[in-house]
Amino acid sequence: MAKSLNTIVVLFFLWSGADPALAADPGLSDGEDTMLMFVGESLDAMTIASRREESAWQAPAVAQVISREQLFSHGYGTVGRALASMPGFHLAEKPWGTTPYLRGISNSTLFLYDTVPLDADSDKTVHQLDENLSLASIKRIEIIRGPGSVLWGPDAFAGIVNLVPMTGRDLDGVETGASFAPGEQGGGFYVNMGHGGALWDGFFSLSGSSLLNDGESDIVRFWGEDPLAPVPVSERYGNARPGRSEAVEASAQFGYRDRVRISGRVSDTHDAYAISDQQNGTWIEERGTQSSFVKLEVNRPLDLLSTVRLTGFYTLLRPQYMIIDREFVVTEKTSYAELIYDRSLFTGSGLLTGGISFREKRVKDAPVWESYLPEFLGPGNTDLLPLLFEENYGDSLWSGFAQYSHTVGRLKAWLGMRFDDHDLYQDNMSYNSGIGYAPSSTVITKLLYGTAYRTPSSRQLFVSEKPPQEKIATVEALVGYSPSRMMNFTVVAFTSTIEDHIKEDPYAQLSLPNRQEINGIELEGRVTPKDNLSLSANLTVMDNSGPSETYHLLSAVYVRPDGSLENIYEDIESPYDTGPKTIFNLAATWSPFDALAVVADLNYVAPRHLILGRTGETREAPSRWVMDLTATVHDVIQGYELSCEVGNLFDTHYQTPGVYGLIDGDPFSLTVILRKKW
Repeated sequence: MAKSLNTIVVLFFLWSGADPALAADPGLSDGEDTMLMFVGESLDAMTIASRREESAWQAPAVAQVISREQLFSHGYGTVGRALASMPGFHLAEKPWGTTPYLRGISNSTLFLYDTVPLDADSDKTVHQLDENLSLASIKRIEIIRGPGSVLWGPDAFAGIVNLVPMTGRDLDGVETGASFAPGEQGGGFYVNMGHGGALWDGFFSLSGSSLLNDGESDIVRFWGEDPLAPVPVSERYGNARPGRSEAVEASAQFGYRDRVRISGRVSDTHDAYAISDQQNGTWIEERGTQSSFVKLEVNRPLDLLSTVRLTGFYTLLRPQYMIIDREFVVTEKTSYAELIYDRSLFTGSGLLTGGISFREKRVKDAPVWESYLPEFLGPGNTDLLPLLFEENYGDSLWSGFAQYSHTVGRLKAWLGMRFDDHDLYQDNMSYNSGIGYAPSSTVITKLLYGTAYRTPSSRQLFVSEKPPQEKIATVEALVGYSPSRMMNFTVVAFTSTIEDHIKEDPYAQLSLPNRQEINGIELEGRVTPKDNLSLSANLTVMDNSGPSETYHLLSAVYVRPDGSLENIYEDIESPYDTGPKTIFNLAATWSPFDALAVVADLNYVAPRHLILGRTGETREAPSRWVMDLTATVHDVIQGYELSCEVGNLFDTHYQTPGVYGLIDGDPFSLTVILRKKW
């Protein structure tokens, strides 16, 4: 890490000396200008598709942008709620929060904050998608559906989500907000401060939230002080409640002449919840995450046609768990440095992006379960503790990557590849390619192919040396039609093939590697019949084929006459979990007059299944419809904005897959938010 930071500092001082003439953007060719006309959405700028700013519709990917205005007007208080309204996404409710599915694959999206990875390496279920990440300082959310390992490396598997924070160029002043949720005895606040000058800009944000959790447990002690045995059965039972979930977050940015930008974020979250197994009782678990990063970006135009960009960051992530009365603390440290070269070729018709990067990751005290916890909690167990190890590991990764795009008239083609050299995992190659064609100014077509891989979980690392990593190959075809700014439609068909797929059952074993194929179609449209009324909808339909998940479980130990031990294994099969195979979203925005905007969001998901890999059982959660409503009044009192957000408006009672059984879904909720810019 020290060497990486020293290199960044040296290059910064070298580049910040003589100031060459500011290089203009290489510019768009006539073909790219045409691409920008599609759907009238040239303002939907994004950067993650080709590592440069471009329209989402011009991007060499199936891409979308959720603007800050949409986040507020639709009442998307969390990343999870925002993504749930997008094609292909299902955000599954779990006792500890949200588990993301994209195109039928769980925990398959690379989540970034200002292009810095958010998720934990030791536990693939740790995501900052709920109240543990504030949207108060977010300018937009950039989304790519489809593999992205060529430009973003490991874990950009089924897609990428990048949260773009505000800068001093976006807010010159102060913005404050406060929320209150009476039914949940919770609330929150945020303060944003920014300034944008001729040479520099700065931004700072502070936010916090607190929420009272429901639930009750009857198991209050288990681990005790004896490292070899649980507490006596007579001391295990009682009554406890989860308490409150709390989060606090601060972020800041400083930029100089669009050449240098320093940014960082610090957050501390804590979530408590009750979790149950129908046979062995209910207990309290807690999850928390201390997360921080600091990032430095330097842009150096070499001439009118080429630019070099240097990025370096350091992250510290400390996931914390409390299971009944035992605490686990994991520490993950990551250092990263990247050098990218951009060059415009053939009078702007071609763009070459190439780079090298180095990442060093160290993980300490990652929990690796060898036993199934609920089986040990019942009164029949008086002497045994579940097998659990805390492991340390690290990985160094060198990467080289390049992507070239070329435009000829209305045709745009691109090709990219990446090589990743790991210490701990097998090395990997990733590829992408595609063609975009614009037969007219109102129609766009794209055909894309991409591959990606994701790194193993902690448990996989200790089963075999340099274990194989899951790989995905996806073919996508997109057709977009926009006859006017008042109307647009998009159709995307995709097929994904996953090799070496492995599923980890909670607190249990790994499934044997298998192969899955997922096919689907995503339909999306928007119409604005009147200036004060807008309607939008999307539909995702999927299906999969492939073998069942097979778990090779230890069922008994046989003691031979000579005293040696023989392990007896049992193979248990269960179906692959795609989440819901049909997802539908409908939204209506109505402004009867300038000061009032009302947004209704209706969400449908098809039946889902709780699949218990350890027993092969499958339990179905019925389909459900849920409507959310947000009403916003502008200038309610001299510049104040008042929003009323209602979740599950009709208080639809439904169940959803939990961990060990079906759990109740989110009930009716009410949140009142007051905002003001100063």
